[in-house]
Amino acid sequence: MKYIGIALGTGLLATAALCANAASKDSKPNIIFILCDDMGYGDLGCYGQKYIQTPNIDHMAAEGMLFTQAYAGSPVSAPSRASLMTGQHTGHTHVRGNKEYWQGVPTVKYGVNDEFTIVGQEPYDENHIILPEIMKKNGYTTGVFGKWAGGYEGSCSTPDKRGVDEFYGYICQFQAHLYYPNFLNRYSTQEGDTAVVRILMEDNINYPMFGDDYRKRTQYSADLIHGKALEWLDKQDGEQPFYGFFTYTLPHAELVQPNDSILKEYKKKFFRDKTWGGVKGGRYNATEHTHAQFAG
Repeated sequence: MKYIGIALGTGLLATAALCANAASKDSKPNIIFILCDDMGYGDLGCYGQKYIQTPNIDHMAAEGMLFTQAYAGSPVSAPSRASLMTGQHTGHTHVRGNKEYWQGVPTVKYGVNDEFTIVGQEPYDENHIILPEIMKKNGYTTGVFGKWAGGYEGSCSTPDKRGVDEFYGYICQFQAHLYYPNFLNRYSTQEGDTAVVRILMEDNINYPMFGDDYRKRTQYSADLIHGKALEWLDKQDGEQPFYGFFTYTLPHAELVQPNDSILKEYKKKFFRDKTWGGVKGGRYNATEHTHAQFAG
């Protein structure tokens, strides 16, 4: 298969790394677009970062190109993603802030937690074609894995209505503040979904969303989302070109993650680290090793 793979950060990120294998004039390249949330260009080794190791991204950069005068559409999530999806800058797109649609809605009980019955952000204009729809019109099968933030549940702008064949992740960027969430969203034509559905995290909902017991949750969204993305890639048979839009939530706070070998090494490196108490209402849990967690 021929690939064009793009790694791009959002939020304050002002860079992109492009890794491409040349495709013939008549063929359509397979495209993987990786969006990293709140990663600055200075966080990557290929741009001079000395303390955080990013060997895989550095390898992509070495085989492709670095951008040194590129900017995200906005410093915050929803309008930055809207610029990418619509091709408009924030003076033209109507999505100009992180407008929430879940405030004041009824709640539902998931385990020991009260959760909102509708979550999500301001929808993209249904009359304005967006990136996955463009790819779909050009013969691509499309998969989006990670954060959507382009419409609330049941709105006119959810993945099932905007040219996406397979989606797994967070419809709502506020929900994505929890690395160990109560639920994730899915839309899968292969699973027979007719609309976006919720997938409950059965092992997580038995513990609260904030405090010490939160760390007893085991279903880590970053691993789950990446696993689904790899499953989708493995199913591609070469008969149809594919566009994979991997809108990963990392390293956007909350910065609570498994205490694996990578994190343990960074705890040694940043042994004099800062602590943060978290924000319960914002779904940010406390962390004792902020630099180590971010680096991990």
